[in-house]
Amino acid sequence: MRSLLLTLVFALSVSARCLGKKQATGHKQSLTTVKDGSRGTAGDFINGTMNNGGDLNSGNVAGTNSFGDSGSSSSSSTTSAAAGPTGDQGQSNSQSNGATSSTSAPSSGPSTPPSTGSSNTGSSNTGSNNTGSSNTGSSNGTTAGSGGSTNTLSTSTSGGGGSGNCGGLKGVCFNGGFQPAMYDKITTASDWITFQMGIPGSASSRTTKDHIPMMPFASNVAEAVKLVNGPNPPAWLLTFNEPDFSYTGVTPGTPTMTPEQAAAAIKPLLDQPGTSTKYVAPATADSSGRWQEDFFAACKCKDFFSAYNMHQYNKDSGAVIDAVTAYHSKFSDKPLWITEIAPGNAGCSVSWDQAGQFMKDIFKFAKNSGFVDKVFWNSGNQLTNGDTNVCNSWLIDSSGNPGPLLAAYEAMDCT
Repeated sequence: MRSLLLTLVFALSVSARCLGKKQATGHKQSLTTVKDGSRGTAGDFINGTMNNGGDLNSGNVAGTNSFGDSGSSSSSSTTSAAAGPTGDQGQSNSQSNGATSSTSAPSSGPSTPPSTGSSNTGSSNTGSNNTGSSNTGSSNGTTAGSGGSTNTLSTSTSGGGGSGNCGGLKGVCFNGGFQPAMYDKITTASDWITFQMGIPGSASSRTTKDHIPMMPFASNVAEAVKLVNGPNPPAWLLTFNEPDFSYTGVTPGTPTMTPEQAAAAIKPLLDQPGTSTKYVAPATADSSGRWQEDFFAACKCKDFFSAYNMHQYNKDSGAVIDAVTAYHSKFSDKPLWITEIAPGNAGCSVSWDQAGQFMKDIFKFAKNSGFVDKVFWNSGNQLTNGDTNVCNSWLIDSSGNPGPLLAAYEAMDCT
């Protein structure tokens, strides 16, 4: 990755770990387990925004962060205006972010102005099973494939490293304790994410270019508005991260934000979306629930987003594929990003070889699906706090050295 107007004080490392530890059906962990491995080491948070000092404050990212392909830096010690969802009520605008993307654009997406109500006539995708649905949220350039049927949903473009047939599909999710230099060691990834909008510390031009920022909480909305309307707006912005989850410090069973609260919280961004940024819908912890449907109904902003988003954790790749397919049956008019995935909820019983096979199964399915545009493997970096969802799936160890799975990830060509 939205405030509940709760005075929560969550601290953690510079970037909170990929949230959303759950089974393939999306069921959440017990509240007694810190959901996000990187969140368990530093303490608590207030409305959950990270700063470069390693703790979370009331919605401001402190320090100097790099944004955009140019690698330029902008100070983002912004004030969290209207931090709570109840602080900005009223009718949300329904917008269509239908920016046209070319497959020759960088991996983080195009930077063309949005156009209302465009349709996606489709790019060809080898092995695609999607032959003719229309995408009401974004339209993308037509690219000839190599024998597959037409994929009418693709927004993905290859940038960064990329790996053979994977194109722009391969991404990496980093967690607390990561360093930007770690991404430089993952040469075949096209994009990377973590739980903030800026990049902590210095980064190479490739790492800067391939970063896709996230607006994880309601307290980040004001900063997001400033970013997308600033001199270096990102091509893509991920929105709320697992707002349906009950984090440590929140009443058990109570989500971070209800759909109605999230709809009110995102309204400033709907009103001031910038001219070149495309948006990815919130990802829930429970992909089988109704939070997203209720959110779209409350905000009347479904067409504002250019891609859907989900998380999956299960050691059974077949179960994950079934869950992804079921999700797509509910939301089939736009491409899907899977921004967190690993053979989790297995109590660290998954071997490295099994994790490697799981990885191959998922990326092959995604490549051939015709609707999955990006898959962000979790985790790019090792966590040492006992998180069983990513204990045998990290690529770079805590010292910055290659892990047992890195070679398999690098060699993977999605076939």
